[in-house]
Amino acid sequence: MVTLKDIAKEAGVSVMTVSRVVNHRYQEVSEENISKIQRIIAEYGYVPNSSARSLSSKSSRIISIIIQGTGNPLESRFNASMIGYVIQGIQARGYQAMVHFIEDYADVTRHLRSWKSEGAIFLGTFDENIRQMQEDNKIPLIFTDSYSSIRQVINVGIDDYKGGMLAAKHFIAYGHKHFAFASPHIEHSQVIRQRLLGFSDALRDAGYILPESHILNAFYINQCADALCSLPDPVTAVFVPIDDSAADLMAALRQRGFRIPQDYSVIGFDDFPLCRYVEPKLTTIAQDIRQKAQYALDLLFQHLQDHTLPTQNIVLDVQLISRDSVARIS
Repeated sequence: MVTLKDIAKEAGVSVMTVSRVVNHRYQEVSEENISKIQRIIAEYGYVPNSSARSLSSKSSRIISIIIQGTGNPLESRFNASMIGYVIQGIQARGYQAMVHFIEDYADVTRHLRSWKSEGAIFLGTFDENIRQMQEDNKIPLIFTDSYSSIRQVINVGIDDYKGGMLAAKHFIAYGHKHFAFASPHIEHSQVIRQRLLGFSDALRDAGYILPESHILNAFYINQCADALCSLPDPVTAVFVPIDDSAADLMAALRQRGFRIPQDYSVIGFDDFPLCRYVEPKLTTIAQDIRQKAQYALDLLFQHLQDHTLPTQNIVLDVQLISRDSVARIS
């Protein structure tokens, strides 16, 4: 197996120079030597031993991505998109990404320390345990979509409340007067609850109400469809604050003989590509996931450079994308 010493000997440079090229510290190496070393690395197929480098060096150049959730968190389009953008950004800066799926927050510190992570980006609901994680890990911790009451948190989120308001106002503008909210995880997700709060507040401000019985919360969206069809009061407009669930609800309603949007109008949330391919095309609240990932990365690497920087809570805007899943009622 080829070593740094072998590459250095063939290139006629020091082992330190080869190490700088391997670790992308190009500013300390001449263009000629960079080209020569990279050619030799490619020729021999040299791959650095990241775990050994982490254990022997003060700098692991490892960034952890911590995802909370049971089952397969990558089934979530949001998680999959965020992870893709974050990994690309980490690698572009010459670091390695280590992805951890966490069910119990107590495992967070063990994972971060075992890999000597230099920082971490969190996806999921960690609000109850943020303070403890900060006390246990003195590295930059960047949270996304956090609604923690702790002020000393670095967080990048979106205006979930405004998203709910936009959905309600769109339904009202199209003449709807009878509404429902359908989603799994309402009781476990502050994100979903903020979208519900914005939706119900906008309805109330316009003189409408969202009855408690019209807030449909079930693990399976088919159960929400059954509950929706069983409501004694008529409903024409349903806000489903996750695009995947909105598409599933539309399919479940069609299986029961209903038409979308003639019988039930539906608005989702996120604006994933599926919104343009389902039938009818889904009206939704759009968030910019790439922008969210970029802000999280920028904050992480700023705090890696300067640990004295103040904490920040960045709230990104959302917008409604009107398509075909909302009918206009005359």
